[in-house]
Amino acid sequence: MASSATKRKAVTRKRSTAGKKATTRKAHVRMLIDDVTAILLISPNAKKLCEFYKATLGLPLEEEMHDGMPLHYGYSLGDVHFAIHSADSGWPGVPSRNPQSPVISFSTSDLKAVAKRLSASGVKATGPTDHGFGQVISFRDPDGNHITILEYGRNTGNR
Repeated sequence: MASSATKRKAVTRKRSTAGKKATTRKAHVRMLIDDVTAILLISPNAKKLCEFYKATLGLPLEEEMHDGMPLHYGYSLGDVHFAIHSADSGWPGVPSRNPQSPVISFSTSDLKAVAKRLSASGVKATGPTDHGFGQVISFRDPDGNHITILEYGRNTGNR
C-alpha cells in the first residue's frame, strides 16, 4: 500500500467554497496529447459563414493563407484557433463526409508516437501532411468526426 505522502503527490485536494463539498482531482500527468489546438468548420460557403460569425458574434475573422493551405478565415480565441475552410478548396487530410463537419485539432510534441499508437489501435490515419506551420495526421473517430493531430514545426512557434 502506498504511503500517505505518496498519495498526496498523486492527488490534490481542492478547497471547499461556500457550502460546497471539496472535490478531489488527479495531479497533472504528462499525456500523449498536449492541447486542443483548433476548431475548424468546413463549409460549402466559407466566406458567407465567415460574414455570419463576424456579424452575429463579432469575431474578427481574417483571411489566412499559409503553406499547404488554401485561402480560409480564422482567428485565435485564447489558445484555440477558430477557422472556416471551404469544402471546395481541396481540404488536405481525410475527405469530408459532410461539408458542415467540424474538425477537432489536437497538438502533440511527438507526432510519431501518436501515429504509432493510432496504428496499433487499428485506426487508419492519413499523413503526415505539411501545413506550413507543422505536420498533421488526420483520421475519423468511431462516430465519423474528423480529428487531426498537429506537431508544430521546430521553427514556427505557435499558430
